[in-house]
Amino acid sequence: MSTDKIEDNASYQNLKKQVEGYNLIAKAAKFFAFFGVRNQSIDDAITKLGEINKNFDFLSKAPDKFNKYFVRLGWIAHESMNIELMKNVIELAEANSISSAEDKLIAYYSSDEMRFLVSRLHATKPFRIRLPLLNLAYRDTLEGRYHSVVPILLMMIDGAVNDISKSKGFFAENTDLTAWDSIAAHSTGLAQLQKIFNVGRPATLEDSIDNPYRNGILHGRDLGYANQKVVAKSWAALFAVNDWARSLSAGKKTKPVDEPKPSFVEEFKKVRQYSKKLSDNEKVLKRINSWQKRELILGIDLPEKGLSSQYADFTPEQEVVRFAEYWLKKNYGAIGKQVHSYYGQSSPDKQNAGKARKALGNKNLKDYKLISIDDKAPVISEVTIELFIEEDNKEFSINVVFRLMYESIDGETVTFGDSGGQWKFFDGALDYIANP
Repeated sequence: MSTDKIEDNASYQNLKKQVEGYNLIAKAAKFFAFFGVRNQSIDDAITKLGEINKNFDFLSKAPDKFNKYFVRLGWIAHESMNIELMKNVIELAEANSISSAEDKLIAYYSSDEMRFLVSRLHATKPFRIRLPLLNLAYRDTLEGRYHSVVPILLMMIDGAVNDISKSKGFFAENTDLTAWDSIAAHSTGLAQLQKIFNVGRPATLEDSIDNPYRNGILHGRDLGYANQKVVAKSWAALFAVNDWARSLSAGKKTKPVDEPKPSFVEEFKKVRQYSKKLSDNEKVLKRINSWQKRELILGIDLPEKGLSSQYADFTPEQEVVRFAEYWLKKNYGAIGKQVHSYYGQSSPDKQNAGKARKALGNKNLKDYKLISIDDKAPVISEVTIELFIEEDNKEFSINVVFRLMYESIDGETVTFGDSGGQWKFFDGALDYIANP
């Protein structure tokens, strides 16, 4: 592995300049204050300077540390990687808990927590044109169909890199996977990952594997690839390739001859943006840390059956009862707006309404009753409802599990208990009702 440091590249230098800019503003603010000129935005930003400087050393060296511990296991640092996740796993690795650290990475890159990273794929053409297949892989990941996910991701990584490089795919020999201003495309990043994933697999193996070995999987030799760890590493690699592609599209393949120094006004804008983002993140983190699973008893804490208005606003059970009410009214358009939309889906409400009509149109809902409510996380809940249905002059009942995600309406981050969001359910519930 190369011994040069990520902190030598532009990502580190830009972070260093940002901190220097904050200190410059702090000095300027003190100068203005001497003459009685104050600005609350500047004051708020200054209160964060101690924390910024305290964390600067860690943040600037975190990618190097991450790759030191995890690249041999098939993980690399990349620009869009969750900073708190990176920090947590590095701390675990330094405490000799590599296994626990890797469990956190696996959990993150195989769950709906990576939703933001999936959304970023739309901004890069080589991945945007592949979104129909990537959305299927995303859905299959959430629903545990790992056997279908890995081949799709390996093919999409290879094809996207081929489009980006204009000559060679990710797994081709001597493909240049570097860029000056890219953490993912540093010499300790994608180039090392390519070597690990591209090793020869000369024998057929039935045992579970730990890495998405391209040759063994696509040539049918590694039969034990369909597991959560391989899926997670495949997604992480794909997101790293996307970050590399974004760096190239921004013209950051090679170091520019001269970089203009940021002006005072530019640095001031950065401080205001950083201060707001930091404040928002702290509020969200506080809500997440204070979240507790509800222990509800149906029939006592809330009715087994009632109108949606009888349930608390912004709760998953209220949304499921709304679904039943909409079905009773044959309002498939309203149901379409309740369904979680996958990234890249064009006219999602219309498509989801069509799917609802197809799944429910030949069935009549006669009655319903809530069976259980199971809060899984600050933005995830599962509600089981018994549906009494008439079809072809026959009546029957089925229990359907609605898996719901709390989503923002206005783009702000929301968690359970916040107003201004909407619980949306995954369309697997419609599939089950259509074919119970």
